[in-house]
Amino acid sequence: MFTIVLLSAPAEVMLARIVTRTNNPFGKRPEEREAILRDLAEVEPLLRATCTAEIDASAPIDQVVRQLEELAQTTP
Repeated sequence: MFTIVLLSAPAEVMLARIVTRTNNPFGKRPEEREAILRDLAEVEPLLRATCTAEIDASAPIDQVVRQLEELAQTTP
């Protein structure tokens, strides 16, 4: 048995992170942001339907890591 985890975040959080990151230029242009929002609307529901756990990745990173560790410990 294994766990399929969806790391999700609201569109506003994703776009805010993209604007401030410096290690990857993707998402800086308007057409790229449109593609991100389109993928979020179209693909995320498909991923959510097949995942076995979902973690809100807008939480602080240490909390996200802790939740991932807890899932790893409970998966046989």
